[in-house]
Amino acid sequence: VWTYLEQMDDLFNDYKPGSEISRINAKESAGEVALSPWLAAAFGKAWKAYELSNGAFDISSAPIRNLWKQGAIENRTPSDEEVAASQQVCGLHQVQLKGDRLITERSGMRFDFGGIIKGIIADRVIEMLKEGGVTSALVQISGETAAYGDSPRKRPYRIAIQHPQDRYGSWCVVSSPSSEFSGSTSGNYEMPVIINGETFYHIFDVTTGRPVKTQVASVSIVFPQTGRNWMADSLSTAGVMLGPEKTFDMVEKLGGEVLFLVWEGRVLREIKSNGWDRFRL
Repeated sequence: VWTYLEQMDDLFNDYKPGSEISRINAKESAGEVALSPWLAAAFGKAWKAYELSNGAFDISSAPIRNLWKQGAIENRTPSDEEVAASQQVCGLHQVQLKGDRLITERSGMRFDFGGIIKGIIADRVIEMLKEGGVTSALVQISGETAAYGDSPRKRPYRIAIQHPQDRYGSWCVVSSPSSEFSGSTSGNYEMPVIINGETFYHIFDVTTGRPVKTQVASVSIVFPQTGRNWMADSLSTAGVMLGPEKTFDMVEKLGGEVLFLVWEGRVLREIKSNGWDRFRL
């Protein structure tokens, strides 16, 4: 497992100059590029998440992310012209995936797997542990949590949903009735972009070229199976843009449940899908 995790960092860390995704992002010309099996599979899942969310989840948003993070470093808001230029090189509709070959229609396209790769990794780690004969496990990678079997207390694992206002506190505790769990939380209390004292969401909308404007504090998605962290990860990110109604419709069709925490003035309110309470303790 630890060897696998190190390999994934060498493939997907786009802040690491020698990683495979960094080499792809450094290409200045459009056209075709060969992908490793892991990267090809990840692109495939990212495409599926793009389709499930009607384009709200889009790994090609890296140019927009880079623009606004550079703005935070320089403490200045990007201009309308800079925003428009970054939008031109975003959009998975400008990309084709044919087996292990990636074809881009525009030069300067950049990809950010930050909203899905931790979920993909959590799924694979669980798969490896099961293949190795492990009968019970809890895996947590940042906001992604997967579990199966009973905890040392001889009951299904219990997972806390973080309280947006309390780093060490929980909003609620959930557990899977099936003893298998895939869960993800995307929250604006982690890694916001701050420019001139103004806080922006760290999730970016390719349709506007800007951080998402929303009162959503966090979105949590859970499934009563392992192997679905990639889905929970990407769709919780998309949910920030889509809002409760569209997210509930999207996730419930897949067998999952959703919890939104939304600001109403200075008060946090929860909005939950119909079946959320079957997970809640």
